[in-house]
Amino acid sequence: MQAFSSQAADEGLIARALHYLNAFRLIVASTIAVVAFSPAIESIPPGYRLFLAQAAALTYIGAALVFLVVHLRRKVKPSELAQFSLSTDLILVGIVLHCFGTLESGLALLLLFVVGVSALLLPLRISLLFASLITIGLLTDAVIINDGQISGPSALLAASYGIAAFVTALAAALLGRWGRTYQLLAERRGNDLANLERVNELIIHRMRSGVLVVDQNNQIRQMNESARYLLGNPPLRERDLKKIAPPLHDRLIRWKATGKAPDEGILLQATQVAIVPSMMDMPGLNSPATLMFLEDTSVVSRRARELAQASLARLSASIAHEIRNPLGALSHAAQLLNESEDLPPPDQKLLRIILNHSARMNDIVESVLKLSRRERARIESVNLISWIRRLVQEFGAYHKLAEDHLRLELPSSSIIVMIDPGQLTQAVWNLMENSLKHARTSDLPPVITVRVSPIRGHREVALDIIDDGPGIPLDKRSQVFEPFFTTHNQGSGLGLYLARQLCDANQAPLEYVQIPNAGACFRILLRRPESSDAPLAENSRKVFNSMREPA
Repeated sequence: MQAFSSQAADEGLIARALHYLNAFRLIVASTIAVVAFSPAIESIPPGYRLFLAQAAALTYIGAALVFLVVHLRRKVKPSELAQFSLSTDLILVGIVLHCFGTLESGLALLLLFVVGVSALLLPLRISLLFASLITIGLLTDAVIINDGQISGPSALLAASYGIAAFVTALAAALLGRWGRTYQLLAERRGNDLANLERVNELIIHRMRSGVLVVDQNNQIRQMNESARYLLGNPPLRERDLKKIAPPLHDRLIRWKATGKAPDEGILLQATQVAIVPSMMDMPGLNSPATLMFLEDTSVVSRRARELAQASLARLSASIAHEIRNPLGALSHAAQLLNESEDLPPPDQKLLRIILNHSARMNDIVESVLKLSRRERARIESVNLISWIRRLVQEFGAYHKLAEDHLRLELPSSSIIVMIDPGQLTQAVWNLMENSLKHARTSDLPPVITVRVSPIRGHREVALDIIDDGPGIPLDKRSQVFEPFFTTHNQGSGLGLYLARQLCDANQAPLEYVQIPNAGACFRILLRRPESSDAPLAENSRKVFNSMREPA
């Protein structure tokens, strides 16, 4: 495989060199033709030499044009074309050299040029063959010119040109080998750097952390998709950090003034996401710039929750089992006591309190047992749009809600996501029931809106459950997903916690998002199939494998 790639690189090098060789050949052939047909020429006596020089010049021009056309049509291998064209150069230049007076004309340098080019482009044995033919031809021509006798000065000059031809062939072959080696190495390094650059772009592109490059005027030069999402998807033309995220701009100004960045997070108003920014200078650029990393604190919180999830589930399950038996006995006894007709009204009121709180405790136990019995998610491809329509229709029929109390904001085209439909149905159902219970401000049920919108370059899909209630107070938003936290006097405090656990099992983060002119909004981020990134990922794997191969 490596030999094949080296041979292909040599063919490419010869093909590029033939462009310059064809141009030089046309110039030399045209110059010889002008000289051969010039009326002022006196170095060639009339006779066969003049005719032979003119014929060779015309033939040389025709051959140069033919070689140029053949090369441009790319139907012949560059190495074969170079070998045949240089052989033609050698023959025609030798004929012209004989006509113009051989060594005394100085045209023998063209023969050395042919040998040098052949050594650079062709195997060494071919260039040595050309050098041998030149040496024999010059010695033979010296004998012919001197009427069959060997002249000392002519033989010495011919031998000198022959030795020069061999030296030129060897030196050019050595230089050509070095040049090809370094060129192949440079091309390989260039390909590796280009592939590594694509890998780096892919890594930065897919990073969960936001990455920003801000210049000295606090203008955003570059940002990845996570940063754009955290900043609320600002317009592409908007680059002023102060307008996009004023708290982040103030933190950057403070860091430039003091050189220190506080560890506490800041709240981005556009997305209501708490982040911890870290900054560093970027030296080596034409103008000063600052590299900023935006760490979403919810990711750290999610990891902490995952560490405690297993132990909490085991503990909750054991407690639930211990409570369930006496709770069942208490509820059964209260039901039997409720059948008595001799109870006075005060005792009946106390009995109703016992039954209500027993039912509430039973709901808590059932929710805890659901957490402990939760199976591993079975991820599959699901058409989100049709799935949402069916779920909302079933929810409305179950709770007997009018159509104007359940709204759908869905794209017209289908969207495929990777989820466990059973677990996600339970999570979304819990979120809609939570909205139905906590967003009610009058006797009428609230208006629940289910919205689907692609985000982060269409790599993820946001599933929003929005109500028109009062929303969640700012000081309680960090606690809504904690177990047993509730703002309703009849709530168990496990609905949102159970919904988040189900979403986390599907790698679909559930967060609370503040939306203007709306109540509470719970957003689930769903993954889409990553088929578009597969070729680049495969290319990245090949790059790393090639880097590990021995040179």
